[in-house]
Amino acid sequence: MGRHVRRSPPRAWDNKRVTSRGTTRRRAPAGDRRHKSLSTGRLIGLFFFFVLAFAAMGARLFVLQVLEAPAYAKIAAKQRVRTVDFPGRRGAIFDRSGQALALSVDQQTIYADPVNVANPKREAARLAPVLGMTRAALRIKLSAPDQFEYLARMVAPKVSRQVKKMNLAGIYLRPEAHRDYPGGRLASQVLGFAGIDGNGLAGIERQYDHILHGTPGHLTLEQDPAGRPLPQAKFHYTPPRPGTALFLTLDKTLQYFTELTLKRALTQYHAARGSAIVIRPSTGQILAMANAPDFNPNRVADSPTALQRNLAVTDVYEPGSAYKLVTASGALEEKVVTPRTRFTVPDSIAVSDRVFHDAEFHATENLSVKEIIEQSSNVGTIEIGLKLGARKLYEYERKFGFGSPTGLDFPGESGGIVTPVKDWTGPTIATVPIGQGVAVTPMQLLTAYASLANGGVWVQPKLLYATMGDNGKVERTPAPERRRILSRRTAAEMTNILKGVVKRGTGVEAQIPGYQVAGKTGTAQEPLPGGGYGGKYRATFVGFAPANRPALAVLVTLDNPTPIWGGLSAAPTFKTIMQFALRREGVAPTGNAAKAARAIEASQSGNAPGHGY
Repeated sequence: MGRHVRRSPPRAWDNKRVTSRGTTRRRAPAGDRRHKSLSTGRLIGLFFFFVLAFAAMGARLFVLQVLEAPAYAKIAAKQRVRTVDFPGRRGAIFDRSGQALALSVDQQTIYADPVNVANPKREAARLAPVLGMTRAALRIKLSAPDQFEYLARMVAPKVSRQVKKMNLAGIYLRPEAHRDYPGGRLASQVLGFAGIDGNGLAGIERQYDHILHGTPGHLTLEQDPAGRPLPQAKFHYTPPRPGTALFLTLDKTLQYFTELTLKRALTQYHAARGSAIVIRPSTGQILAMANAPDFNPNRVADSPTALQRNLAVTDVYEPGSAYKLVTASGALEEKVVTPRTRFTVPDSIAVSDRVFHDAEFHATENLSVKEIIEQSSNVGTIEIGLKLGARKLYEYERKFGFGSPTGLDFPGESGGIVTPVKDWTGPTIATVPIGQGVAVTPMQLLTAYASLANGGVWVQPKLLYATMGDNGKVERTPAPERRRILSRRTAAEMTNILKGVVKRGTGVEAQIPGYQVAGKTGTAQEPLPGGGYGGKYRATFVGFAPANRPALAVLVTLDNPTPIWGGLSAAPTFKTIMQFALRREGVAPTGNAAKAARAIEASQSGNAPGHGY
């Protein structure tokens, strides 16, 4: 018998078990199995945590480097990159011969970089008395969080030298272009003025600001937080470009004389204000345009706004008898009258619910159209207007340019006030022929008379003669607009009538020895704001010379002079300006000067004034 081997049963603590192949494996305790399961879960959880973390970081990096990169690049550039602006020099303004009327000159501007200011309190104390500022205001600027603060702009040379001598940390000087007007008050309302930042604010400076204003330049560089340029960094420089220079049609010498004469007239005739314009009828070029009182554009803050307006273009007034040009010209052009057509002219005439009078009482007279205008008879002119008719009268108002701006290209130009014929009331047919109930600018009135000097052709007035770019090339401006409003025959007839006004009518004070003058007086009551008329008057004289070959036309208007009559205040002022202008332009006399002078003396002693002025 074989030996019997007894196998004992496995013990409860035995961690081995018999496999099918007879081998044995160690069985893990239950606690170990649970620990292994927890470790695997932790690893898996940790794995997913890192996956999510890296995904979040990747997403954030994508947002930062792709989506928000431009914004952060700007922030970084702002901290690192500095741009210094160099304003373009404003274009100069010259008269027709190249004499300077407005220039840009460099003056020092004082500014601070607060980052580099070591002791704001101490530096404010040193700068305050020099700059004329309080210590507190300066200390605020010197302690500001930014890197640029203006302290004082365009200071006097004495101030800039003092500041430079102090050599204060963080305080710098740089040149800025300051607008300077060498003539002071000369043509001030025409030129206007520019502000401290170089922007045109009034007059020609404002009208042509878009071409006068230069193109600014830039210097871009990189710097450290202390504001010091980085030595290896690149910089980019774009040079500034100056603005376009302007040549005006003004003659500086004639402008000065016109202003001087106008100011003397205000004193001589105790007038509140006045305007005077000199123009070349054939080209529309304005050689002088003056208003008084005026102002100094170098010290704009010291001048009331009312003195800064170009009254000759922006303000309107009732022209009075000077407007009779429209009535007479329209009637002659429509052939309803001739210069010899006669009217019975009493001292007064009733139209609708109003009675109109001549300036002086007179018995009933028989006057021709020529005599009516020469003597400036209101009643006679109303009779001519009634014969012409309301619709035709309004038509010629518009033909002469009243009711619309002249197109001078000047800021604030008024178109005047002309009532459409459909809105006329009963008395309007009588008020319009004598220049009441309408409002015109001096510029409009002068261009209307200049159309007679041009043989019936209205020419648009102009102030801009030429431009010059930074390349030095001068370019003439386009020719002005022209339109025929009267036939040559009518223009010649009206010119002959206006010659009579100066020779023996209300305008004898406008006679110039050696030259024939054609012109018209005007005296009108100034309307009250609430309606009706007060006790103030506006005196006007407008005309051209030499009458047969006109070279120049001049208008003078005075506000409430003494005497009030245009023939006794505006006409002598016209004479002084026109006489100088003719000589300045080299216009030869049209006859023997001595003979003309004797004729003037005879006419002045032997002729009494007419019915109106």
